[in-house]
Amino acid sequence: MPSDNEFAQWASLFLSACAEPAELVGADELAGLDDPAEQYGGLTRSARDLLLSIDAGGVPAFVTSNLRQIALDNGVEVGSQWTPNDIVAAIRSKVGR
Repeated sequence: MPSDNEFAQWASLFLSACAEPAELVGADELAGLDDPAEQYGGLTRSARDLLLSIDAGGVPAFVTSNLRQIALDNGVEVGSQWTPNDIVAAIRSKVGR
């Protein structure tokens, strides 16, 4: 089991990645994808960036205020017991609406 310090370092790196999801998906990864605006039409840029980073393997481990805000900005009211997967699924359900 990792120490508290190791966990804190990991959490810091994870939060930095969530705060700047565009850095997780580089131009090389996007080259084979359709335009993200078309792929995730109807969502804000932050939501599109979030879903692209998740598609590239960056699944959130816990609910952050940033994740909650992205959900709210896209018409998703987050319940108090929701997991990150619940929030992501609800955001994905808004694609194309």
